Amino acid sequence: MIAGLASFAAYLITLLPGIAFGDSGEMQTVPYVLGVAHPTGYPSYILMAWAAQFVTVGSLAFRANLLSAIFVALSVAVTCAILTRLGVRATLALATSLALGAVGTVWSSATVAEVNALHLLAVSLLIHRALIWETRKAPIDLVLGGLLLGLALGNHLLILFAAPFIVLFVAWTGRRQIMAMPRVVLATVGAVLLGLTVYVYIPIAASHAPPLAYNHPVTAESWWWLVSGTQFRGQFDFFTSAGPGELVASLPALWTLLVTQATVVMPLLGLVGLALLVWRRPAFGVMAVAILSTGLYVWANYLRLDHYLLVPWLILAIGAGFALERLACGLACLPGLRRPRVAQLLVPGIALVMAAGLWGVNWHAADRSLDRGAEAYIAAMFAALPVDAAVLTEWDVSTPLWHAQLILGQRPDILVVDDTNVVFEGWGTRERRIKALICERPVFILRLRDSALEATRAAFTVEPFLDVRVAFGGPTATVTRTVMRVTPREAGGCEPLARPR
Repeated sequence: MIAGLASFAAYLITLLPGIAFGDSGEMQTVPYVLGVAHPTGYPSYILMAWAAQFVTVGSLAFRANLLSAIFVALSVAVTCAILTRLGVRATLALATSLALGAVGTVWSSATVAEVNALHLLAVSLLIHRALIWETRKAPIDLVLGGLLLGLALGNHLLILFAAPFIVLFVAWTGRRQIMAMPRVVLATVGAVLLGLTVYVYIPIAASHAPPLAYNHPVTAESWWWLVSGTQFRGQFDFFTSAGPGELVASLPALWTLLVTQATVVMPLLGLVGLALLVWRRPAFGVMAVAILSTGLYVWANYLRLDHYLLVPWLILAIGAGFALERLACGLACLPGLRRPRVAQLLVPGIALVMAAGLWGVNWHAADRSLDRGAEAYIAAMFAALPVDAAVLTEWDVSTPLWHAQLILGQRPDILVVDDTNVVFEGWGTRERRIKALICERPVFILRLRDSALEATRAAFTVEPFLDVRVAFGGPTATVTRTVMRVTPREAGGCEPLARPR
């Protein structure tokens, strides 16, 4: 608990204070309008974030960010409990868990709204529940684990790359008990299905036509398209022959990333500890190595997104804690050692120094407490755009505008047209959407890449209007881009275009 509370205090100090760009901006908005998020819908997260709005602390955006801090802090606390169940002494479990909380990837997930923090918590809870089952073999542990698995599937499908190994561990360590109580197995399956009922939220929410409903999933076909992540299948090589090659090719970049986020000590200790776990606790060790290997494989084959390494970091932390425990035991047992008590205190002291060092090294990079970039962007856009303007944007820069309109009630006269609106409303191209708007509204366009303006330049007159600081693939503003004014090429060249059916 100490590890979780200490981590939460640091996350609270470094928390993003307000609105974010990109997916984080979406997760600050969709729960509070009871809408539908981008694939795979993340209903478990949406419902939890919706409930969090009733805790009246700060703005709604702040509460969404705070929820991530809570999820990650709980993950740190659960990691400490996992290490204790593996026989790691309390001081080493505390130090290792604190070190996990200070890893750059983990820390960044704790300071802004996103579904990844809940995914990390779900995996840590499943591993902890599996260890409890291994010890006492109580039917309630299977049922609770099943419910947790169903809810985890309702949050992020990444759980599919960890859960099978946890299930195999549970089945192997309790194979005799499971064979003797088939009714409990049925109850566990029922608990999984009960957790999965959160997906019913998606068509129910979409049927009420909320202001944000990705893909408008009111039919079985559109619902499945959303929850199965069909849109993103072309972006990964998980199940192709190219996958292993991608993993091998990514290893140098992976090692650099691991060292950057946690120094060389943490990943090396983790790998040594996992080897020791395989030797001393084969079932758990094999499960941990399988989860780590699969997590790294997914990362290498899907855009190499940092947050896909959250679970691998959890596994490496478990390994690191176990390695430190074996080192402490080894020093205490050295023949001829005159002061074994000193040896027993040495390793925990080193571990605490390692954890403190990580917090110090990563603090500056993780600190989002002064980040008001999204608010500055919103203020600049809404101050400059004329009455009834239409602005064609893309995902990263659309979500903060939606939040300002739908949550804060600012500039409802402005029409924000994201690329998803163009697709799901049947316009086909941005240029067709512009043609339908340009007779009725002042039209503007903001693209993150200059090449994305070529088709618009070919069809209309495009002139610089306003420079803004925006995000590019993350929650924080990092680049400057120009909002362009779009007008017909010739005076009187306005031709109204009807909305597609």
